[in-house]
Amino acid sequence: MKKICLLFIVFVAALSVQAQDIKSALTTNTQEYLNAYIEEDVNTILKYTHPNIIEMGGGEEYLVKDIAGELEMIKTQGLKYIGAEVMDVDNNFELHGEKFFLVPHSWLVEIGGNSYKSVTYVLASTADEGMTWSFINVSKYNAKNLAVYIPGFDESIEFPTASPFEQIFD
Repeated sequence: MKKICLLFIVFVAALSVQAQDIKSALTTNTQEYLNAYIEEDVNTILKYTHPNIIEMGGGEEYLVKDIAGELEMIKTQGLKYIGAEVMDVDNNFELHGEKFFLVPHSWLVEIGGNSYKSVTYVLASTADEGMTWSFINVSKYNAKNLAVYIPGFDESIEFPTASPFEQIFD
């Protein structure tokens, strides 16, 4: 009986370490993805884009133009990303061996010399226990749209909406 209890404790401890490793990798990779927007690094944004979005969204060449256009539109509106911070992740689910995590994060932006902050979300996924990650900006896709890109995706999921930008006073 003692051996069974010991084996159970070791098993639970191993699962806990694995979960911590996945969350750590998730945080690191999400931050790299967000930093790519701050640095206007189209290639890194593309690298982290979910492969189904790339494949079914017109291919890499089209998405490079789309991402560059999005970044240019942001500049044209007078908005500049100046910071981002990944927040605690609680919501996750698995579909066809791929783990998905709804990742809240804060954006710090500059508009007209003033700083503003907002909380928004990305959907992160890994099919290899956190070795590689991809992301979907849920402000661009709702669950019904994602079901087209990811077969079997639950269309009834409602993603939280981004918070309005609030001015930060120093």
